[in-house]
Order: sequence, then C-alpha cells, then structure tokens
Amino acid sequence: MVASSELREIAFFADLDDQTLADIARKVQRCEYRPGEYILFEGEQPPGLFFVLRGRVRLSRTAPDGREQVLAMVGAGENFDTVPLFDERPNPATARAMSPVHCLLLPRDALLGLLRKHPDLGLAALREMAGQLRDLVVLVEDLAFRSVRARLARQLLHEAEEGEAMLTQQELAERTGTVREIAGRALRQLAQEGLVHLERGRVIVLDRAGLARILEG
Repeated sequence: MVASSELREIAFFADLDDQTLADIARKVQRCEYRPGEYILFEGEQPPGLFFVLRGRVRLSRTAPDGREQVLAMVGAGENFDTVPLFDERPNPATARAMSPVHCLLLPRDALLGLLRKHPDLGLAALREMAGQLRDLVVLVEDLAFRSVRARLARQLLHEAEEGEAMLTQQELAERTGTVREIAGRALRQLAQEGLVHLERGRVIVLDRAGLARILEG
C-alpha cells in the first residue's frame, strides 16, 4: 500500500488533507515500465491517471506519415492522461517510457468516486489541467511563430542540466516539430557560432545567454 506521506510529495496532492490522502492511498496502484516500453496508446481508452515517481515519460502524437510531435516530457512528481478521464474520449496521446519509470496509477472509476467525496481533489485536477493547457499554448505558439532555430534554442535551454542536454538529434527534432535533417543543420550552425558543442547522444550548451538572445530576437 502507498503511504500518505509518499503522496504528499507529489505536487498534485500536496495541499490535500490527511483524510483525502488516506482515501487516495487505498486506491492507487504501483506500476513499472522499462525504457522504450509503451504505457498508453493514442486512440485507446485510458485506464486512469498516472503519477510519475521516478523516470521520464514522453507524450506524443503521430501524423499519418509517421512523424511524431512530442507534446511533453513528464518527470518525477508530474502526472499525465488527465483529460480523457473527464470527457470519456480516447487517449489524445501516446505515452512511452524514456527511462526506467515507476508510477502510481489511480484507476478512472476510483478517481471519479474520490472526486465526488472530496471536492478539493477536483480543484487540484482543475489546476493541473489548466497548467497543461498553458504548456500546450506555448507549444502551439512555438510551432506557429518561432523558427526551427529558435525552437531548438528554447528546447536546449529547457533540457540542459549542468550544461548538457542528453538528447539525440532525432529527439530534438521530434520535440521541436521538425525533421532530423533540418534540426541537424540548425544544430551545426549553433555549434559553429560557439553556442553549443555536439557529441554523440548529447548536446553541450556552451552559451546560455546566446541561446536566450535567439529567443528574444
């Protein structure tokens, strides 16, 4: 059984009272996924709401020609697959584990029952959905109004940890809504300008201020 203290470490549950957390703890299930394993498929019915304890999960949609658009990368303390639980429609995205992933799953029927009993849980769900909507608005803005170069700069600044973004060029292309060849050309240009250094499987950010100026331009 999941401890209430473990739930409180997740932002979604942080402001809920002890009784609500105890009720949730009795309903959630633990689940684990291997790197590369699919958790959900676009178009299928959702099993419930997922909360990531450890690891990273990629949410994406696939075009008819096979290209993927990455919608979000979900990490520890975050959740995914909220919307279809409320509109009773299929999953809008595919979820895939990008590392060893440990999750909690709150089944749909249990979630709906808890929402009727604990209104504060409903407010927490609305806050999370509002935040996810804002993230999607930023993604749409990037795709509509920013160049591939600017989108790459934003993604690199977002992903870089201690100067390194552990991403392949294919992953960067997927997350910025372009193809590998175009992303590769843009990355090589950034490298020539001294903003990044390219190595196999990773991009080392050398000049954060320079990347930020690209976004402002």
